[in-house]
Amino acid sequence: METAVPVGRPRTVARMAFLGGAIYVVLFVIGTIVLFSGPPGTDSAPEKIIKYYSDSGHRDRVNAGWILIGLSLFFLLWFVAALRRAVSLVDTEGILTTVVGLGGGIYIAVAGAAVALNQGIRTMSDDTYQHRVFPELIHAADDVGWVMHATGALGLAAMIIAASLAFMWAGTWPSWAGWLGVIIGILSLASIVFFPQFLFLLWILIVSILMFLRSTSTPTARTV
Repeated sequence: METAVPVGRPRTVARMAFLGGAIYVVLFVIGTIVLFSGPPGTDSAPEKIIKYYSDSGHRDRVNAGWILIGLSLFFLLWFVAALRRAVSLVDTEGILTTVVGLGGGIYIAVAGAAVALNQGIRTMSDDTYQHRVFPELIHAADDVGWVMHATGALGLAAMIIAASLAFMWAGTWPSWAGWLGVIIGILSLASIVFFPQFLFLLWILIVSILMFLRSTSTPTARTV
């Protein structure tokens, strides 16, 4: 005879991992503001850029932004792991599960490299002769970091599309939510133009909170 026996509340680590997405969004936004708001634009006069980055306090601000964004990616890793696990429960073929894990991992790796490169070059005057600042290199760091992050977002786009399709086809999400996720994923392919980054941040924030709230106990069958 089979009877439904509650399995109890999911493990704390599995449930809390979903909140990693929300923490990522908050820390990433704050870190981006700290890192990029305040410095003169790369099209400013070289003297203005040199004066700004010659100030150790301004370099400390860059370091703080790098740390915050790095921490945000750390928490995103846990969200990606939890999302991959959730998709694996409804993905019979396993293809979408693989895309979720690989896509999220690729974004984390490339985004981390992008912000590290940007931070390293912006603060390199700490280790140069007479603490010299090179405006041309700072300009290059901004451009390369931006393109690298946008390139890494291709993996995030694939993750969003794969997760949305898996949950929609399994009936976990309503069709409109699934298709909306697919559209956001497609638009995220164009993260180089900046606006789509708001969309994938919003998607991660909402999914993170909803998946956390929906992670309740479910019954399972056990033979007695």
